[in-house]
Amino acid sequence: MADVAATTTLPGATGSSIDRTQLDGIMLRTSPDVQGTSMEGETVLLDLSSGRYYTLNRLGSVIWEHCTGQSTIADIHTAICERFDVVPERAFDDLVILANELIQEGLLEQERR
Repeated sequence: MADVAATTTLPGATGSSIDRTQLDGIMLRTSPDVQGTSMEGETVLLDLSSGRYYTLNRLGSVIWEHCTGQSTIADIHTAICERFDVVPERAFDDLVILANELIQEGLLEQERR
């Protein structure tokens, strides 16, 4: 497995790189224009502003359920590692990839604590 870079860019409110040592200071929260519902381990999202639907798999659903504005990226990473049998670096990569996609689509927002 490739090494994970020390910083990762999550576009959004700040548009800055995230230092992995400061993951306790970045929180993710759902956009107020998005409604979500869980069904059989998956989550279906509806962006009310665009009318577009999105489906998240089990991993995406765990990430989504922790994007309340109360959990940091480090908290979400811990939850993924506890729920799934996954190498921590892979869990981090998957978290960042999905967070980037959801932020780009306007479904998630990030804020610094």
